[in-house]
Amino acid sequence: MKYIRVKANFFRYPDDKLVVRAAHIITCLKESDFFKSPDPPLEQLEEAYNDYYQKVIDAQDKDREKAATKRESKRRLTDLLQKLAFYVNMVADGQLSLLYSSGFPVLAKKQTGKLPDCPMATYVKDGRKSGEVAFGFTPVGRDMYYEYRFATLSPRGRAIWGEVAVTTRSFKNYHDGLQPGQWVYFKVRARNKNGCSAWTTPIKWLVH
Repeated sequence: MKYIRVKANFFRYPDDKLVVRAAHIITCLKESDFFKSPDPPLEQLEEAYNDYYQKVIDAQDKDREKAATKRESKRRLTDLLQKLAFYVNMVADGQLSLLYSSGFPVLAKKQTGKLPDCPMATYVKDGRKSGEVAFGFTPVGRDMYYEYRFATLSPRGRAIWGEVAVTTRSFKNYHDGLQPGQWVYFKVRARNKNGCSAWTTPIKWLVH
């Protein structure tokens, strides 16, 4: 197994960060064409995630017993993520595109000269006028720019991707020229001087 690999230890993650990261990993692996036999199974991971998510909500009242229960649930989830990270690393064998597509954060031997992380928390919503949408995502670092694409659907329901556009902003960009009442798809990736991250999972939106 090559040195470039995904991160395996998540127990020290804050609850809010772990909730987002674990959900992203589950979504990416569900849609993956490469990681077809996850070990442990995704059903087991989803069950642990749902339990932990509920325990996080329950523990918001600062009750000590609930906090202890949440910690136990967090340990179960992070242990499963650690095992799953080992599976991802074995299957990907150092291929960055596969590692990024798993949803796990990627570790590399050198901090300089590495590809950017994949943006997270992408969204699309109504823009300022008809035929326009607003979109955004979580930034991945400084001195970064982002490539994004929109797709419309063909009469047969196939996504037809438009040209790649570029922005340096991660929060509330706008894209117009769309047809009200049509469905569109959106995806984005980060780029720096070393190359590009993986594309985010496309999200679908009905234009108003």
